[in-house]
Amino acid sequence: MVQMTFNYLPIDFVAVGKGSPEKISEITIKGEDAFIVTSKSVSETRFFSSLMKVVPGAKVLRFVTQHSPLQEIREISDSVSREKRGFLITVGGGSVIDAGKVARSLVDSGIKQIAIPTTLSAAEFSHIAGYSENHEKKGIRGKNLVPKYIFLDPDATAETPTELWNSTGIRAVDHAVESTLGDGLLEFRIIMAHASLTRMMENLGKFGEENRVQCQIASWYSYMNVFDSPMGFSHKIGKIIGSRWNIPHGITSCISLPEIIRYYSKEPPSGLARLASMFTGNDDGKQALISLSYEIERLIESLGLRRGLSYYGINRKDAQEIYEMLGKNDERLREAIMNML
Repeated sequence: MVQMTFNYLPIDFVAVGKGSPEKISEITIKGEDAFIVTSKSVSETRFFSSLMKVVPGAKVLRFVTQHSPLQEIREISDSVSREKRGFLITVGGGSVIDAGKVARSLVDSGIKQIAIPTTLSAAEFSHIAGYSENHEKKGIRGKNLVPKYIFLDPDATAETPTELWNSTGIRAVDHAVESTLGDGLLEFRIIMAHASLTRMMENLGKFGEENRVQCQIASWYSYMNVFDSPMGFSHKIGKIIGSRWNIPHGITSCISLPEIIRYYSKEPPSGLARLASMFTGNDDGKQALISLSYEIERLIESLGLRRGLSYYGINRKDAQEIYEMLGKNDERLREAIMNML
């Protein structure tokens, strides 16, 4: 038997359910030992107000904007380096949580990060941190970057804008799908990806408290083994168009994922074909992938998120450039990108 490995990330715990502010006050002992990084919109929510009441001495460092600009992260790291505090609380979506990871890497990755996600991007479960510099997406990675404490609290998501919530749900679907492309302990990733897809398909677009919790769990499951799961072309395209044309990453997955699944259907990777067969009930891997692509596309349409590259001013010349940036000589991949227009 070929040896397989599984890399655990050093997350101390994941809490699912309401009441995270009170639990955080127990972890940090006192607010004076914590910094807070968030976004302007999240800072105006009722949840954020409830958090500040239980950690009143915590210092809010900065409002992070989309794609985590490096200049903003440097402002955070400068503040962290001047004042020695043990905790960095990140409340927000992927940009906020990733900004916290990069800031820690610039100062002291031993600072304990607490992540309270308000979207479904699953950045809190990843050892990868993305940021933008000169309109280009860049990133770092390392096991010690993942947050120590994660709170999946439906109250934190109650005021998240509908489009942001739904589109990051599609981002989680993208994680689940492309997590099956690698090698290693593939069986585990297929099982978790299937559980993630099932929950997300049943609950995304519904806004009851239990629906939101199930979507948060689906987001977690989509990134359960991210360390061993190199992402594929949907994510690579998303990084290019997200930073260069300022498209939110949830939306980039809405644009790229269905076409890329159809691209993969021509020569189905074994793990992805097995996932598609489990989900659709079709034993033919190629047909199962095509069916999966249209099921995801229908979900995107039902959420009002169906858009093409041209919606953001991207033309055929730009699409050709995106294809060339992927560095793969594959006419079918080029055709798939053109179909995204």
